[in-house]
Amino acid sequence: MMSNKVIFCIDDESIVLDALKEQIEQGFKGDFTVEVAESGDEALQILEDLQSENAEVQVVIADFIMPGMKGDALLTKFHEIFPSAKTLLLTGQASIEGVSNAVNNANLYRFISKPWEKDDLILTLKEAIKSYEQEKTIIRQNEELTELNTNLEKKVEERTKQLNELNATKDKFFSIIAHDLKNPFNTLIGFTELILENLNDYSYEKLEEFIGILRDTSKQSYALLENLLEWSRSQTGRIQINKEDLNINTLVEENINLLLNQAAKKKIKLINEIQYNGNVFADINMLRTVIRNLISNAIKYTKEEGSITCSSKLLQDKLEISIIDTGIGIKPENLEKLFRIDVNYSTRGTADEGGTGLGLILCKEFIVKNGGEMWVESIYGEGSTFKFTVPLN
Repeated sequence: MMSNKVIFCIDDESIVLDALKEQIEQGFKGDFTVEVAESGDEALQILEDLQSENAEVQVVIADFIMPGMKGDALLTKFHEIFPSAKTLLLTGQASIEGVSNAVNNANLYRFISKPWEKDDLILTLKEAIKSYEQEKTIIRQNEELTELNTNLEKKVEERTKQLNELNATKDKFFSIIAHDLKNPFNTLIGFTELILENLNDYSYEKLEEFIGILRDTSKQSYALLENLLEWSRSQTGRIQINKEDLNINTLVEENINLLLNQAAKKKIKLINEIQYNGNVFADINMLRTVIRNLISNAIKYTKEEGSITCSSKLLQDKLEISIIDTGIGIKPENLEKLFRIDVNYSTRGTADEGGTGLGLILCKEFIVKNGGEMWVESIYGEGSTFKFTVPLN
């Protein structure tokens, strides 16, 4: 079997070529394939074939004085094609100019004088091959180091991104606790103290109004606390996903009934137009949380006498759910902020309802964990459509 490693000899005298080939084959015992050519043109033609065969030309020996292309010019061409190959000039009467040209343009390793000693020839070739292998090893190691460095840089970037996200998560968490949980409790404490201090001065109607405010504030605080607990569990990896076959129509109807009173206060119609009666495959608690949050959000940002419609679209292997409102919409520059934990984005509702932006982040996390996607389409001043997909059964 011929070796893929090649020593290439070029000389216009066939006797010289035969001697070179015989001595090299004896000296290397089949470790190398010895290619020969009697002219520069023939050598370049053979070189094309070697390239197509992915041969590894390690050493090129060329006679200096040849008809047509001289040895230095031929070695220069070889060097352009196989820059790693070691080039040797074989000559009995090389000019200083020719040797200089080969050194400068062909990375000449050495020149061998005619006539040569076999042992000197083999020793020179072995040294050239050793030098070739060493340089090849250095190149490979440099490539490996470059790749390793690139991988390390990527890992550092990924780790930095993760740390930034963790910091953003922590900051978001504390900002919510510091502000959005604190404010409702200030309201509760303030109103209860006011009632206690002036209990005998207030009419039944006024007390009823205050109690209604306390009830609404308590509900908002409870909903926020639920989201906080769910979100913190998802961040620490303690939340478990239990997927099962679910009827999406039933879940939507359940959440509409749950939020009817909230919608009725603003005279908003909740419409179920889910056409799909089959099952989806998801975690029921996560999906219930997503639907409840999206409808509740839509109520918050829809004006009085508006409408919110839940619809579906069957895709190839997923079901697309849309929550469509006739609300205030979202400015284009704010759309990308909705699902980002590192951006504290929240706006007041049409009845001055507060929010943290945490609900949407939680919804998207839950949908992604269940193998779906979530996005939003909105026209500012006209309304928004929040869409998500869930796998079919």
